[in-house]
Amino acid sequence: MLLAEYDYDIDIAVQREEASKIAFAQGISQGISQGSYQKAIETAKNLTEMGFSVESIAKATGLSLEEIENL
Repeated sequence: MLLAEYDYDIDIAVQREEASKIAFAQGISQGISQGSYQKAIETAKNLTEMGFSVESIAKATGLSLEEIENL
C-alpha cells in the first residue's frame, strides 16, 4: 500500500468517525427535546384538569395556546 493510499484510508476513517459522533450527538439532542416536549404536554394536561386557564398553562409550559386547546 502506498503512503498516499494509507493517508486516504485514514482520512476516510476519521471522517466516518466524526460523522458518527455528530449523528449520535444530534440523536441525543433530539431525544432530549422530544422528552421535554412530552413532559410539557403531560404538565399541561394536569394543569387543565386542575382548572388553570389556557393562558396560564401556556406561560407555565411554553406550549402554544393552540397546542393546549388541542389536548
